[in-house]
Amino acid sequence: MINIVIGSFKGGVGKSTIALNFAYELSKNFKALLVDTDPQNSIAHFLCKDFKEGFSEVLISEASFDRVVQKVLLDSGDLDFIPTGLLSLKAPELYEDKFNLEKIREFVRDISTYDFVVYDTPPRISKHIETLLEIADDFLVVLNPDPATFSSFIIFQQFIESKNLTNKTHILVNRTEPTKVSEDFSKMISYLCGDKNLGLIPQDITVSDSQGHCKPTVLYNPTCPFSIYVKKTLDKYLLVKGIRRS
Repeated sequence: MINIVIGSFKGGVGKSTIALNFAYELSKNFKALLVDTDPQNSIAHFLCKDFKEGFSEVLISEASFDRVVQKVLLDSGDLDFIPTGLLSLKAPELYEDKFNLEKIREFVRDISTYDFVVYDTPPRISKHIETLLEIADDFLVVLNPDPATFSSFIIFQQFIESKNLTNKTHILVNRTEPTKVSEDFSKMISYLCGDKNLGLIPQDITVSDSQGHCKPTVLYNPTCPFSIYVKKTLDKYLLVKGIRRS
């Protein structure tokens, strides 16, 4: 089982969108689970799914995996999904307190039949992300090519180095545009990251359209620019891991 933690150090970069579409693409060829740990419950909103019970209920109330997992039966994939749940909103301090390594390792043992587990995380350096990185095989960081995100990226580099996470870290630059600012910052990020950069994904209005239809973008419109580059990025990731799609 490969655990992929998807994070960002600034909100609004499209992190949850990337997590959803990566997990969906993986589910076409592998047994995949998507776990939302962000109290915003963004992915449940994207999929028009109920989030009364989820990961926070597993940690706080010891709800069973079978009780909180949802089947997302899609056209060409079979993606399982666990939302964050309401207790993360009703009892945020308790949720953070229960978000410890012992609880996370117990959860990981319960889901060991999956090939891939993708975790969406809050958009900041937090206890949630630091704990998940203890069990992660890979850390995928989503950035935008703009000055504000680039500033957070510098802080992110310091965090990565201090936690000895360089070998498991990958970068994805999302929402690129054909403007000088976007192109310049994309080049700077690519230069600083080197082979850690999995690729660039263009800004695409199809993403918001797909969320209005409660579907991952790669399912809603497989041939739009966003979908094409998500697939390319995932293929590059799998190549790095030495894994072939069946």
